[in-house]
Amino acid sequence: MLDQLVQSLISTKNEAADDVLLEGLDRGNEREKSLCFNTLVRRGTVRGLSGVVVRFDQLSTALQGVTLQSIRAFHPALRHCGRGGDVPTRMAALQLIALGRQGKLAYVISENLHETDDILSRAAVNAMVELARWVSDETRQLNLLDPESFGEGTTASTVVVGRQSLLPVEAQVQSPLAIYKHLMSERAEIEQAVARAIDVHRGRHGNDLLRAALLLADWPGSRTLAILHTAKHGGQSPMVRRLQQPPVSEHVEAFLLGASHGGLRSQFGSIFSHIDNEETFARLLHRTHWVKDHQLQLCMHQVTRGKWLQSDLAPMSATDTMRVGGWVAASGLADQAMDAKLKSLYEQSSESVSARMHLLRLGMQRKRGTSLELLKRVLTDSDERLARIAAREIIRRRPSDMENILLQLLTNAPESVRQVVSRSIGHVGFEHYWSRFDSLPKATRKSAGRAMFKLLPDSTARLSRRLSSGPVEQRLKAMQMAQELDQASAVKDILLELVQHAHPRIRSKAVAMLGEMEGVDFGVLLDKALTDVDARVRANAIEVLESRRKAEYVPMLTNRARSAQNRERANAIKAIHRLRAGTAGTQLHAMLQDARAEHRISAMWALRQIGWWQLLKEVGRMAKEDTDMKVRRYALSMLRNVADGAQAKRAALVKAG
Repeated sequence: MLDQLVQSLISTKNEAADDVLLEGLDRGNEREKSLCFNTLVRRGTVRGLSGVVVRFDQLSTALQGVTLQSIRAFHPALRHCGRGGDVPTRMAALQLIALGRQGKLAYVISENLHETDDILSRAAVNAMVELARWVSDETRQLNLLDPESFGEGTTASTVVVGRQSLLPVEAQVQSPLAIYKHLMSERAEIEQAVARAIDVHRGRHGNDLLRAALLLADWPGSRTLAILHTAKHGGQSPMVRRLQQPPVSEHVEAFLLGASHGGLRSQFGSIFSHIDNEETFARLLHRTHWVKDHQLQLCMHQVTRGKWLQSDLAPMSATDTMRVGGWVAASGLADQAMDAKLKSLYEQSSESVSARMHLLRLGMQRKRGTSLELLKRVLTDSDERLARIAAREIIRRRPSDMENILLQLLTNAPESVRQVVSRSIGHVGFEHYWSRFDSLPKATRKSAGRAMFKLLPDSTARLSRRLSSGPVEQRLKAMQMAQELDQASAVKDILLELVQHAHPRIRSKAVAMLGEMEGVDFGVLLDKALTDVDARVRANAIEVLESRRKAEYVPMLTNRARSAQNRERANAIKAIHRLRAGTAGTQLHAMLQDARAEHRISAMWALRQIGWWQLLKEVGRMAKEDTDMKVRRYALSMLRNVADGAQAKRAALVKAG
């Protein structure tokens, strides 16, 4: 039945229904007041809503919050009340327009500025200033937010400065994007109303309207900032005079824009050095985007040379640290002093990676030749990404002590940082070692090479490139380097490919190196190597068989001991002896008596390797009677070496006895 009564009240056009509902709003309990209020809003009549506007201060906090949430439904009533003949009704409307942040009704406030009643005109001015302050504060808060927070799914609390918000807590939470849209929809009308009001009412309410105009002059497109360029505007002279004085903290934006966009450059230059208020300085430090105006930056340099940044910087939030860093970078401080300030800010930002990244970028924007203390500090940052960027920047700048700075990172730095360093100074270090490899003593080049591979992780990649491409001599040198420095396992895949190289010396060396490695399947490899067209490759393959010491290789080695190639034959005999097959002596004796001189020389080499001195008499005969001069010389050299070795052993025994 109550619902039917409510529907009847809503549908009727009788104005008496509004009076009944308003009386219930005055005298009912909380439930009845809420019912009457909702019915009045649903009726939407100017008479009924005007009654709510007049009674706004007597409503409960909950109903006041609902009124502000549905403020657009009250626009007809606010226009009606704001132009009515009753002063309290007008003041209530002006108050509600300001509390509801309704810039589209700013013209209603402007109309009340014409009134001769001081109370009413004062209320209109206060409402105008309140709207301007709301715009300024909301804009400032949005500028401090991370741009990513403007997504639809994120939220941020509405900031209301100057008067406590009447909205419930759950109604005060909006997305930054919603706040921005509401602000932009209302701001233009508020700026226009203030600009018009300061032109018309500059004498009567000049100071308050000037304060509102300066609050709104916080971006280059502001209508109140345009007053500085508008000829014969009533507010131009007051604004110029005010901007020619040191600003208060809330007018810092207007002060800077007056210098950069308002034609007050010279006045700005003479004023800046007289700013001494800490709150104003704090606000100035937040407005770093104006430093992008190079003329403004030059003016600041000429006036202060950054003297007001000479004192120690107190700890501050990450956002403040980034903004202050921007001022320090553009302050004109001496090189060492600026580096010290940026480094101090960096040390304070240990909890914020984004702040440290911003300060690093500021350091990277400085000219070459400036101090590198900040970059050196970032090299040891806990965040691997920052350390990597700092290393790249030092490499780009190439200071005289770059190698000394970066080499210190190669012991404790993360792997990615070490790779960046090795790609830069690794080229110099590797090329230097490569060029001196052949001239260094074997022990020295081995120790130096191992140290290089330990400190420069990129050295293995550089060695791999030398193995994969280039002339034959370079590849052989790279293979020798890999073998001596125990890097063969690191380039195993490349060695397996080199087994099929067109040049026999490369194939031979690759087979020999693979034979020394564990974990390599030599089945297919040896089949190819033992049937290779080059005798050197086959000889090295036989040495691989010898190192494996497997009895199943004896028949193959016995067959190779009768080979027509001397080196292959000598290696096979040596391998048979090592495997203790029992036929090595016969094979060696037959090779010593071979008609081919090169076979006889290789046989003596095998005899020296085996140490089978029973055949030394045959070597003596060859030294006297062999028809080939080379064979006789090799035999004599071998006998001499054996005699010298025996004499040295005898001397050692005598000395020991």
